[in-house]
Amino acid sequence: MRAERYLTRDRSYGAWHRVGSIQRFIKPEQAYTLTMADLDSVMFAEYNHASKIPLCLVEVAVDVGQEKPTGLIASLAQRADIPAYVALYSHSSLPNPADTNWPDIAGFRVKRVWPIPERVWRSLSPEEWASALVQIRSWQLRKCLRQEAANDLDY
Repeated sequence: MRAERYLTRDRSYGAWHRVGSIQRFIKPEQAYTLTMADLDSVMFAEYNHASKIPLCLVEVAVDVGQEKPTGLIASLAQRADIPAYVALYSHSSLPNPADTNWPDIAGFRVKRVWPIPERVWRSLSPEEWASALVQIRSWQLRKCLRQEAANDLDY
């Protein structure tokens, strides 16, 4: 395993994703539904709070102009049959108003890595990425709730 590049993990995305911050960009009731679990400080699982159904994987990092290896997250998403994205973010010069310990986020470069991987990065504002998360989660939750197990008709 390679050594850590930085001694401290940037927590700007976690602060940005919290209700107090993200409700600046979407309706408060939508912000409360955006539940995520930090899997390793850079990969987040969006999930439905009530049912604990995983809805999406998102790998995040500070944007320094890099490409991001996506083989593992794509494989996990394919096995779980949920979408996966990479979201690289740029810091704002201002602190996050909901958690002043971390810089706010000025913008994102986003790519879907599974299914149908995107070749080109999309530049999104914080508002656009927050709205996209709401849409992705809504689509995936509807998909998950429509599925029946093979033996459901036996009951």
